[in-house]
Amino acid sequence: QSQQQTSRFLTAKQLQMIAKPKKSRKQTTEVKQFHIPDAGAPLSKVLEGFRFSVQPGNYSLQHDAFAAAEAEENGWATEANDVKDRLDVIRFIQSHGGVCELTVHQGTDFLLGGKATDAKVSNLRILMANADPNSTTKKYAEARRLIEMGGVLKWTFVYSIVSKFLKHLESDASGYEKSIKADWPSLANPRQSDFLVMSGNAKTALDETEDKYGLRINEIASAVDFARALEEVGRLKLMKKGSSASLSWQIHAMTNVAKSERWIFGGKVQKLWPYGEHATENGSVCILYPDLFADPGLEDEAGVGNEVLSGGESPRWKNMMGRRTMGNVAAVLPLAKALGAIVTPHLHSGVTHVLCALKRHKMLKWSSMHPLTIFSDKESGSRLHERLISLEESFALDGASEKSVLLISPDWLEEVWNSD
Repeated sequence: QSQQQTSRFLTAKQLQMIAKPKKSRKQTTEVKQFHIPDAGAPLSKVLEGFRFSVQPGNYSLQHDAFAAAEAEENGWATEANDVKDRLDVIRFIQSHGGVCELTVHQGTDFLLGGKATDAKVSNLRILMANADPNSTTKKYAEARRLIEMGGVLKWTFVYSIVSKFLKHLESDASGYEKSIKADWPSLANPRQSDFLVMSGNAKTALDETEDKYGLRINEIASAVDFARALEEVGRLKLMKKGSSASLSWQIHAMTNVAKSERWIFGGKVQKLWPYGEHATENGSVCILYPDLFADPGLEDEAGVGNEVLSGGESPRWKNMMGRRTMGNVAAVLPLAKALGAIVTPHLHSGVTHVLCALKRHKMLKWSSMHPLTIFSDKESGSRLHERLISLEESFALDGASEKSVLLISPDWLEEVWNSD
């Protein structure tokens, strides 16, 4: 039998038949999750002439008790309670004649955000804070525009002004053809309480019409405005006092007392305070991270900043309490502080001790070679292990000397406390 011979090379026609179609530039660069949704049926022209940029984040009326109370009082709670994400806000704006765009530019009128703690809002706050207002370079163009706009507004602002404008025009037969920009432009001027992040320029401008608590000078305050102002009074009072009242004795000693004199804080009990005769640790202060959080927090010691010095003030403590059963680790934290340790809610590069549940050890010097079976909770142990490996690699890259971290159990702390 003779076999038909075939060429191992493709003809030009065959190559053309099997070639895959190339993707167009539009196909390869389109990102669907950031598209602007269809406007839907128009309800009014109230926002006609205004351009908005709505940032990614957390959108829920329940995040702001004062906004929720204002919505109930002024009749826009139903629409606001339906908001679950930024697309709902975009659709609302478009249904009332406004234009939504993905990026901020010179023509943008309002920048809206979800919560002050959203990553995007936080980044914009940092961008504004670090910008040189006198610079004309392209680098700071976005920051300059943010400053000119006044900052980032709460998403509820747009619901509030639309509701107020429509109520004002209820008796006007042509009301739905009118717009805030053309017929009541001052309504679109935000108040202090409307901002998530406010620029210094906006604050200075509002000082002419509002007091430092956010109440309008020549208007009778509503119950909601008065309650909001009372909260601002409390916040400013705490700021005036400063954080010194909440600082631990360890921090006072480290910041205000010479090293040669810190021994006076080292009583018989302060065995983790390295400056006293009863110290069991020599040289460095014990900075302790308790394994109580869903994530290890900030990694860079410098980035933690003042929050490390006032660990009890960190919002991470509140989040931890609401999310996780405290257990023995949390139960011995008062002992750790009494022994002289500085407790931080971040597993950062300055941490010397990690308080966690260990399976067979009371105290163990951490090593990347240790198996996860040393931890009672493998999932939690895995998070600790990954962060400590990351810190070890950072030290190596920086050329710093190896820094040891001790894994300690609640039992170990109790033994130190009870030892003579």
